[in-house]
Amino acid sequence: MTPIPLRAGDETTRRPPAIVVIGESVMDVVADPAGTRSVTPGGSSLNVAVALGRLTVPVQFVTALGSDGHGDQILVHLHDAGAEVVSAGPAGAGTPVATAKLAADGSAAYDLDFTWNLRADVPVAEAGLLHAGSLALFLEPGAGRVRQILAAARPRGAVVSIDPNIRPSLLPPRPEVRRLFEDLCAHADIVKLSDEDASWLYPGVSPGELVGKLLGLGVSLVGLTAGADGSLLASGGHRVRVPAVPARVVDTIGAGDAYMAGLLYKILELDLANTLRGPGGLPDDTLRSIGAFAALTAGVTVTRRGADPPRLSQLRPAVPHPGRPASTALETR
Repeated sequence: MTPIPLRAGDETTRRPPAIVVIGESVMDVVADPAGTRSVTPGGSSLNVAVALGRLTVPVQFVTALGSDGHGDQILVHLHDAGAEVVSAGPAGAGTPVATAKLAADGSAAYDLDFTWNLRADVPVAEAGLLHAGSLALFLEPGAGRVRQILAAARPRGAVVSIDPNIRPSLLPPRPEVRRLFEDLCAHADIVKLSDEDASWLYPGVSPGELVGKLLGLGVSLVGLTAGADGSLLASGGHRVRVPAVPARVVDTIGAGDAYMAGLLYKILELDLANTLRGPGGLPDDTLRSIGAFAALTAGVTVTRRGADPPRLSQLRPAVPHPGRPASTALETR
């Protein structure tokens, strides 16, 4: 894998994607405690694709866009971020709508009526990195096609990344989801989970035990995020805790997706594919650099309403040098 070609200003320029992201597209209806409602494009993998595009990464997003006004709005949102879009859903389908209710602390509870499917002939670019996440990994009939794509990517040398981003009310029973997740881990190089994902999938299992289990399944880099308590990155025998960036939280929608995008950005920027898969894993300083940038990307996102990740130009003054802490000046848009 070669270092990513970063776009310089012209976001309409199309280049071969450095990363392909696969997942659902929805419209988020967000209601805050005061009763104010907003409607914006969302979905975990969509948020990752948008965040990568804003970080100037050439990205292709494979999804199922609805044949309606919401689908048109989502397409504009992705193109504005610089993402190439491949819509591979069934003809005539509508756009799913997710209702998110915000608590006073900015956390969100979701309600979504959702069907996920991809055509068998979906054209997926052969990029050096492939990411998929959330409902697209678990809901049939589309999940089976996603798993086929992921399983075929690693043998040809692509780095495979997954984020389960668990939504319990929409998923099969826990034992089935856990089995599917562990099967996916066997084809994955990078796995990110939130503390909520981890506690639902593996109740009572400590972070250290879970990291060991996932690495034992063949994963090369594990990221466990815990909101304001920071994150844990593990690779080979290395374990690094990365603090969260202090921020004035508006809401947490899209924060984990922004963290995921920041992590993938650094994997590409630092050209870590070969080192990632090496027997020793990534060293502590590299893990700190990855984690600090991912935390910074998430830290900016929580200062904004909805999933609104930053552009690279908004991060550059605060991007940490490897081994140094990130700036906490997060209020500038």
